[in-house]
Amino acid sequence: MSVKPKCTERRWIILAQDGRHVTMGRAAPPRKAEVEAAAAALAAQGLAGWLATLDGNYWSRRRVALAPVQMLGDGATLDWSAAITAFEAARQRALRPL
Repeated sequence: MSVKPKCTERRWIILAQDGRHVTMGRAAPPRKAEVEAAAAALAAQGLAGWLATLDGNYWSRRRVALAPVQMLGDGATLDWSAAITAFEAARQRALRPL
């Protein structure tokens, strides 16, 4: 009996303090210019956040793992735990059937 290895998907995302997020790529980390543009877009909205990795299937009901890679914006206003809670709430809303 063979066991199938679990396929873990990795996404690079921009995660804002309020839980909003956007995928920046899957196959490779985003380029420096892409991250700088995302940081500028956050700042234009008065937000701060992180470049982070998301491991797991976003569209599955299973848990995903988030890890911060780089802080974007004013670090004094950032709270990783609060951002994760807001992210999970936003993700659960996205997973609800219409």
